[in-house]
Amino acid sequence: MDNYDAIAENYNTSEQDAITLWRLGYSMVSKQLGNLNGRAVLDYGCGTGTFSRFLESEGAMVTGVDVSDNMIEVAKQQRSRSITYYPIINLDFLENETFDFVVTNFVLCTISSRWEILSILQQIHRVLKKGGRFLILNSNWDRSNGKEFLSFKLEYSKNLSSGHPITAIITSNPPIPLHDYFWSIEDYQDMLKESGFTNLVFQEEIAKDDDVDWLDEIAFPPYYLISARK
Repeated sequence: MDNYDAIAENYNTSEQDAITLWRLGYSMVSKQLGNLNGRAVLDYGCGTGTFSRFLESEGAMVTGVDVSDNMIEVAKQQRSRSITYYPIINLDFLENETFDFVVTNFVLCTISSRWEILSILQQIHRVLKKGGRFLILNSNWDRSNGKEFLSFKLEYSKNLSSGHPITAIITSNPPIPLHDYFWSIEDYQDMLKESGFTNLVFQEEIAKDDDVDWLDEIAFPPYYLISARK
């Protein structure tokens, strides 16, 4: 939490301009969400609210929660019509079956404890409506360890074991190091099933040879998306 409190302002600026993130990350999430008009969406670990504001622009009724007070303060300073933000990560204050969708982007990878991730997944399962969908977007360490993309790079790690520390660096000015923890795709899939989720779908994308001078995006997927249903 302290790390994200300290980088809130710079993180907000860098995320808005991150071409890899928008073209190959958030685009996958958006396609899976489909028509959001009037849908209730929880952005779990919303950070400075960049994706929350995108969801709002698509017609969703958005609730954003984040453990970082500074991130939430920056989010509240941005222009939005109706997003509700809470500087909290525990969902006990929310009623059962409240949301059509829950999205969590680069959040579970900040947690070193499998037990804590399971607790979060169970809370998310509770607040999702029956038939609702949960989407997890993560950096693709499984496929792209040590690779460099336009918006960030993954520092090579010799030890990609469950819960092991890893570091990604956002290539902004100044660069922003993110100290996270590795959990494999299989780890997340197992924890989702253990928490009651079904219909798991895995997705990843590489860049097409288009108008962007991509780096490793052209051959290695920067992100992956897991979609699950209650």
